Amino acid sequence: DDEGDSTLPMSNKLRKMMSRGDDGHEFTDFKNKTEAIAAFKGLLLAKGISPTMKWNDAMKMCSNDMRWKACEKVLSVGERKQALAEYQTKRANELRDLERQERMRAKDAFLQLLASKLPKLSGFSAVSSEFSSIRDSLSSDDRFYAVDDEDKRERLFHEYCEEVRKSDERKIRNEQREAKSFFLTFLKEREEAGDLTIASTWNLFLATLDESIRNDSRCRVSAAMTDADRELYFADYVLELQAAEDDRRNRIRDARRRAEKAQREEFRDALRRMASEGLILPSSRWRNVEDTVAADKSHDPVQAQDRDTPRSLFEDFVGEWSAIFHKDRSFLSQLVDALAKKKITVTEKTTYDDFTKDLTDEASHSTEELRNLKRIINSTSDPVSSVRLYYDELVMSARDALEQSNRLRSKRRSGFGRSASPVSSEDEGEILEDGEVEDNGPSANKDKDEPAAQDSSVETPEVK
Repeated sequence: DDEGDSTLPMSNKLRKMMSRGDDGHEFTDFKNKTEAIAAFKGLLLAKGISPTMKWNDAMKMCSNDMRWKACEKVLSVGERKQALAEYQTKRANELRDLERQERMRAKDAFLQLLASKLPKLSGFSAVSSEFSSIRDSLSSDDRFYAVDDEDKRERLFHEYCEEVRKSDERKIRNEQREAKSFFLTFLKEREEAGDLTIASTWNLFLATLDESIRNDSRCRVSAAMTDADRELYFADYVLELQAAEDDRRNRIRDARRRAEKAQREEFRDALRRMASEGLILPSSRWRNVEDTVAADKSHDPVQAQDRDTPRSLFEDFVGEWSAIFHKDRSFLSQLVDALAKKKITVTEKTTYDDFTKDLTDEASHSTEELRNLKRIINSTSDPVSSVRLYYDELVMSARDALEQSNRLRSKRRSGFGRSASPVSSEDEGEILEDGEVEDNGPSANKDKDEPAAQDSSVETPEVK
């Protein structure tokens, strides 16, 4: 069959020649380049190609192997060189890992030697001992020679001593921490028993303890807790008690302040309510309304804060309100004077709506005045609108002027003379103190300079 096709026998012969390596192992065709590259790297590993060997040297060592020739058929020279480079990089890393593991085994063996021998060695100190003084005691052990360099052995010895020192320090700190914890627990129990307060001192505290309590293992001086340590822990504990007490007092004080502030706000709200009901006016005096204000439930809690607090809050409230009203009144009186020149006056029959309409008509000539008037009319910050207060004042003044005029006419008809008689104190009301305004409602703000009617033929004067 092989002679039937001239090309086939050559192919089969070549395949058979390439199918066996130096060890007699038979190869098969590679399915792809990936298999060929893997086989090539395996050949390099089997031949012991080092990570630093050059391409020509590697080719001399491997070129007679059938595996090399099989890879030549599938892989180009560049692909084989690339495979060599990858193999050498990987092999170098593997060798470094092996060396590192070998060094670690040697180091571990040497450290095990130190750990097993040095603690039992007489005169050894992790703080002061030198390597030269203990070398002969270790050199008879096989593990001593696991590390082949004397400088490395000495360095490992110092590392071991440093670790021993750190371990001893950690142990001491743990013992001190444990002793402190037990001592603080002891102090907590004494606090709960009443033997320890924020006013206690160390000497006074010890003096109050029974002998059996002072001998408690948690309180005794030990290697982990000196007498100075106990006194320091005690002082810190008392400071923490003081801080906790201060914090508690601060919370109580803050809560009291918030409660007192809420009580004062409630009292101010009550004053605003009374003002809106007409019980308080901008001209009101404390002595005139004290009984009315004191009857409100918000009065007593505020008075409990301080006896003068209700009056102080009242005077602040009325003072602010009065200042606003007098400022607004000055502006409104200018509008009323302008209306009077147009023969528009306020009488006892004038309604509030008519009054505000007349004011709006008069202020409409000026944008600024109209804006200011609307602000006063629509104000929500004042208990009662300044326009309403001024309206009530003018209406009451007009009513009083009319009543006074009627009384004078009645007296003339009764034969008291043609001239107007002087107005008695009974007609004028009670004599008031200097600067005091009688608090009988809005009429208390009536102008004192208003002229009285002189005879029945004189009309009631315009009220400003």
